[in-house]
Amino acid sequence: MKINPNLLVTVLFFLTFLIHLSLWKFVFHLDEVIIVKFYLFLSIMFMMMITLIILINRVAPEFLGLSVIGLILLKFALMYLIRKKLNFEAIPSYKFHFIIPYFVLTTLLTYYAIKLINHDKKQEN
Repeated sequence: MKINPNLLVTVLFFLTFLIHLSLWKFVFHLDEVIIVKFYLFLSIMFMMMITLIILINRVAPEFLGLSVIGLILLKFALMYLIRKKLNFEAIPSYKFHFIIPYFVLTTLLTYYAIKLINHDKKQEN
């Protein structure tokens, strides 16, 4: 059974959000406004990156791998800038709460790009 990469990435994204929100709210008893703002930012950034990957794949598929590296660096820079704005340091064990979801979503972005690259290689053969 083949799973559509679009569906898999979407389900894993929402699963990550639900698990993190439940931990945030029910285990650590913290205010959910910060986590919703964080995931709203991550959602917009994630969808922007997926859209850019699809556009790059259509325009210049031979540069998709290099473009993914550049997009991940852009994502890291944006995350560094927004970290100051949301004041993550005030939250207890903020590294656990914000770095792990960031890397999970970066992994999902990379997985999606790999699936696109492999799909293109199958099309050529």
